[in-house]
Amino acid sequence: MLAEGPPPVHQQLQWIVTMIGSLFVLVMATRAFSMWVKQEYGAAATMLAGALVISVAVFSPGLVTGLADKALATLTGEDTPAPKPAPRPHPGPSDSDIPWTPLLAGLGSLAVVALLGGLAVALRAQHSRRTAERQRRADLETRHDTVRDAYADFTTDILAVLDRPALSDITVPQTERLILALDAARDARSTPDTTNYRACVIELEIAWKAADQHARKAGTTHLAPHEQRAIQQARALLATALDNAGNTHERHAAYQKAIKIINNIIEIPQEAATALETATRYALSKK
Repeated sequence: MLAEGPPPVHQQLQWIVTMIGSLFVLVMATRAFSMWVKQEYGAAATMLAGALVISVAVFSPGLVTGLADKALATLTGEDTPAPKPAPRPHPGPSDSDIPWTPLLAGLGSLAVVALLGGLAVALRAQHSRRTAERQRRADLETRHDTVRDAYADFTTDILAVLDRPALSDITVPQTERLILALDAARDARSTPDTTNYRACVIELEIAWKAADQHARKAGTTHLAPHEQRAIQQARALLATALDNAGNTHERHAAYQKAIKIINNIIEIPQEAATALETATRYALSKK
């Protein structure tokens, strides 16, 4: 038996070209995966299409040449007969044998890249959902804080309380609804349930708008005439108490009288009383 010699040179060259093509396809597939992660879907699809074309050209050159011959025959109008296969005296590798190892390696690489791309897309979508949820939560907290701060500003402004006494009177239905909405939003904020928190914030915004508009429209008209006159007197006394140009003794007396009048008519929020006392003490200390 004769020993088998080394494979022909053209088979060696075909093997080298196949391996280089496989490597090139793998690089292109990896590049396409990177583009897909960056959400460059058009470029990724183009890169994958190029990798597929190169794979066909490298792993099935006979298919490419056959298509080229058919295209040439169609353009020239010639009917080129199909070549007869050459006789094969004995079994063995030939030029038409398909290199299954690099072909399967290339297809496997594409499958792995596709799997990793799908996983990356899923993880990116999950990250986007979480980011959007955090943003929605932050927006709700901002809206909650806006109403809470607006009501806090009212409760610390004695003059605003005198102008809109209904907004500090919990016997008024609109104000009662506002207080309940403030409590509900505060409790919902401490839970991870964004859906319930959103509903509470929406209710709070509606309740605040209704209560504030009602208080502004009503003013002091719901008070008895003598109470309305007393409110006006109290406002004048407070102006005297906070006037730096006035006598210290007179300003202090005006402050005490204003507080007594107001307490006989409406209930002053503790925040407003504290803020007024602080402001008056500071004004008196500057004299």
